Amino acid sequence: MEESEYNTKLEELETNHRLAKQKLYIQFGLSKKIYTEGDIIKGTTDTILIDRITVNKGFSLPEPVYHGLILKKDLTPRKDRERGSIYGNARTELIKKNTNQSV
Repeated sequence: MEESEYNTKLEELETNHRLAKQKLYIQFGLSKKIYTEGDIIKGTTDTILIDRITVNKGFSLPEPVYHGLILKKDLTPRKDRERGSIYGNARTELIKKNTNQSV
C-alpha cells in the first residue's frame, strides 16, 4: 500500500465517521421533539408558529430547534414577518396544537 492510497482510505473513513455521527445527532435530536409543524408554542421571549424543525448540538446532547413566524399576543404574525427560533423543550409551553395534521 502506498502512502497516497493510505491517505485516501483514511480520509474516506473520517468522512464516513463524520457523516454517521451527524446522522446520529439528527436522529437523536428529532426523537426529542414534542411539538410539530403548525403548533404554536411560547418560549421564554417569543411565541412562534412552527413551520420548520431542525436540530442543534451545542455543548451537550442534540436538541430540537423550532423555527417559525413570531406571533403577537393575539396569535397573528407580526407586521414585519420576523422569524424566531426556540431551542429545545425546556421552558416552553404549547399554546395551540395543529389540528390539521395528516397521519
